[in-house]
Amino acid sequence: MKKNLITITILLTSTGLAVANEESNTALQEINVYSAYAAPVNQDLAASSVSVLTEEDFTKRNATYVSDALKTLPSMAFSASGGRGALSNFYLRGADANHTVVVIDGVKMNPVTGYGFDFGALSLNNIDRIEVLRGEQSALWGSDAMGGVIYITTKSGLYKEKPFNVDFDLGTGSHGTYNGSATLSGYHDGFYYALHGNSHKTRGISAYSANKFYYQAKDGTKVESGGAVEKDKFHRDNGSLRVGYDKDNKGIELLVSHFTQSVHYDGSLADETKFDDYTRTRETLFKSSGYWGSEKTLFKHKAGISHIKTDSDTFSSYPSAYDAKKLNANYQLDINFDREGYLNQAVSVLGEYQKSQYNSSSYQNEKSLSEKNAVTEYRLFTEDDHSLAVSGRYTDSSQYENAITGRIAAAYRLSPNFRSHASFGSAIQNPSMTEYYGWAGTYLANPSLKPEKSKGGDLGLLMEFYGKRHRVDVTYFARNVDSLISSETVDPVNFISRAINVEGTSKIKGVELTYNGKLTDKLTAYTNYTFTRTKDNTGVELVRRPKHMANVGIAYQVIEPLGVNINFAYMGNRVDNYYNEVTFASSKVKMPSYTLVNLGANYQLTENLNLYANLTNLFDKKYEHTIGYGQYGRNVYVGLKGIF
Repeated sequence: MKKNLITITILLTSTGLAVANEESNTALQEINVYSAYAAPVNQDLAASSVSVLTEEDFTKRNATYVSDALKTLPSMAFSASGGRGALSNFYLRGADANHTVVVIDGVKMNPVTGYGFDFGALSLNNIDRIEVLRGEQSALWGSDAMGGVIYITTKSGLYKEKPFNVDFDLGTGSHGTYNGSATLSGYHDGFYYALHGNSHKTRGISAYSANKFYYQAKDGTKVESGGAVEKDKFHRDNGSLRVGYDKDNKGIELLVSHFTQSVHYDGSLADETKFDDYTRTRETLFKSSGYWGSEKTLFKHKAGISHIKTDSDTFSSYPSAYDAKKLNANYQLDINFDREGYLNQAVSVLGEYQKSQYNSSSYQNEKSLSEKNAVTEYRLFTEDDHSLAVSGRYTDSSQYENAITGRIAAAYRLSPNFRSHASFGSAIQNPSMTEYYGWAGTYLANPSLKPEKSKGGDLGLLMEFYGKRHRVDVTYFARNVDSLISSETVDPVNFISRAINVEGTSKIKGVELTYNGKLTDKLTAYTNYTFTRTKDNTGVELVRRPKHMANVGIAYQVIEPLGVNINFAYMGNRVDNYYNEVTFASSKVKMPSYTLVNLGANYQLTENLNLYANLTNLFDKKYEHTIGYGQYGRNVYVGLKGIF
């Protein structure tokens, strides 16, 4: 299957070039990126390895949740502890789940706990676009950006053409799933607003696998998972209000959002039906931001302040709770010189302050962490499509070791059809709150922990043909990680352990091959293949990082109102950790590969109404992303979108 998917990628690319030889249509739409530099830059000029998905892409890729869309991109290894709402993470370019910064509307949303951002409950109803920036990005984004950045922008009324608009999306699907969202938005003479609400509810599947799976551990022992029977439901309600003014190179915006959700899960297979384990989370975000100036003026000022409050309670045979707060304040000055002519140069200077507070049922006192950051970036672009960017960050941490990180990215236009790009950077990952302060008496504190440190980069060649209707990119990447944080057993009888820094270097390297193109006016396609090799300091493969991943998608506009699409997703062999609840033994298990086929269709009923349907896992493949945890079989979802 691996060879077949690679062959499909090559065939689609060559077929697209042949078809394009007979067509002479407009090039692919130009798109700005906001995560790769300190200021927005056209994607065609970016030297970094970055992917952008818009609402049109969400439709063509059968995506209902953000995780559905992200899984179709290169180097995005997915891990989920059950169905919708369950803990879901990504391992970007072989980095850990907590090594990727998630930014939503300019606010870093990674939890105060230090664990990776949970994508299990995040729907696409209010999402306008998603960027995925790969590689070491701590110079601009600080800790947690070792693997890269996922930059998400929600919808606003800023670009609406009238003062009152109504958008809605209603859907239902398998396993008692019901979703609904509505947005009121508008724009008039610089003023804009967007009031949004959505609700998601599903009866769900069992968090632990209902189907039986049989594996063999690395040490030769037989491993069995599955057999669960309880349905683990999920419910999330979300609301947001955005108001702002944007005109004549100045603007101000206020944003408030709140969600509450209940996620049911299985604490153990043996006690699955004895206790209804679930976690209830409530989170509120306030953000105020403004700017003065533009990229066409000598100076541009930007400032923002945000506050996130999280309240989480877990109800199980081992109950727990925590409250968390995160305050972030930042100011940025862009100095844009050489704004016209062959060279375009700019320097950005950024100051950032962040304070995190964490109060858990496992601690007697509130824990806190504060950081002061100073960042600078130099950017150069030429009319010949060459570019250079150098950035650096100094982090002064109240608890952890102070750090300096840097990054350089450059691109060179070799010819009208070929452009080389490269980047190199250093990054850090601070210990999580539980790694540093301990947890529940069985996971001891370790205040001597140091941040994980990495150095890595990539080198690639972008090939563009027929007015950029067809783009092929081949990129090699590599990363070395020192002081990797792991855990050691202190008292095996009482199951007491603690976090430690591992001596030696973990090494990650791989290749990304991507194609995006418009084969004809009615036919578009994308393909990507990722090879990743990971080794820890002893040469052992890191868990949940497949060597081979691939995606293929084709979308066809059958007639003017009807569009259809088909998507293939391949996940290669990978290693995972299995914990035996009976013997308390842990072993490494090789997980088999699997391939999923998804179908989608949408029909424009009227100018304002669109009916769509998604059929995922067409052949009802039985598989596990993460050992022991269930995933959906064949699943149907039907929805109706309206814009008035």
